[in-house]
Amino acid sequence: MKKIWYGWEEIVRDVGILCRDMTIDHFEPDVVVGLSRGGLTPGIMLSHWMRKPFKPIVTALRDFPEWEEYLPKKTDKRVLIVDDICDSGKTFQKIKETLVENSVHKNCDVRFATLWLNNEQDIKPEYYIHEIAKDSENAWIDFAWESWWSPARQPGLK
Repeated sequence: MKKIWYGWEEIVRDVGILCRDMTIDHFEPDVVVGLSRGGLTPGIMLSHWMRKPFKPIVTALRDFPEWEEYLPKKTDKRVLIVDDICDSGKTFQKIKETLVENSVHKNCDVRFATLWLNNEQDIKPEYYIHEIAKDSENAWIDFAWESWWSPARQPGLK
């Protein structure tokens, strides 16, 4: 299996690029929503940089499956949903369907942002930095927040 180490320096840089891309696109969210588990860290970073409130929600379909329905406040007209990777696209699809089905939020501008996109599926977030053919390349992205404790990643530790 091909493993890609995605460290803090790259993450900080890429979150800045996401902010820039949204600014160029004239998209300023009213709230930043981070999906557990992988979207929490980049979501918090984006909320700080954009000076917007942050809402964490549980939306795990794969590891430790649990689902928290999310509906924005009526005052939130623009919502940014953040995850670390758009892998199958099922999480984003389910969130979008929930919002469309709820008539109060039908006209809410909901956009999705990720650091990585598995380009082997049809769903694409509006904002993303890296693309990978995760399945055909047999690749795994090792995010800094997932294994920062690993001795292999810590100089001087055995």
